[in-house]
Amino acid sequence: MTIQPPVYEWTATTAQEAATSLDAATNLIDAHLKTLMPGDPYIKNDTRRNAAVALRISLDLGPLLQAINESRELNDQLGLDTPTDS
Repeated sequence: MTIQPPVYEWTATTAQEAATSLDAATNLIDAHLKTLMPGDPYIKNDTRRNAAVALRISLDLGPLLQAINESRELNDQLGLDTPTDS
């Protein structure tokens, strides 16, 4: 029996949704890797290193950076301390 390769795609609009999507992708990879070694409760590092997958991530932090800049501007106007970049 041949398994047809599925293609998964997620869209996230919040930081929480993005984290959940990344977790889902990790869990899917792990589930598929476990089928390579049935009965073995652990995925071996060499299995993980040698298993080919294609992953494409597009991350736009523009809205988050805009909110940070707006917050800093407001804090400056109010004379409040703002965290510095490290």
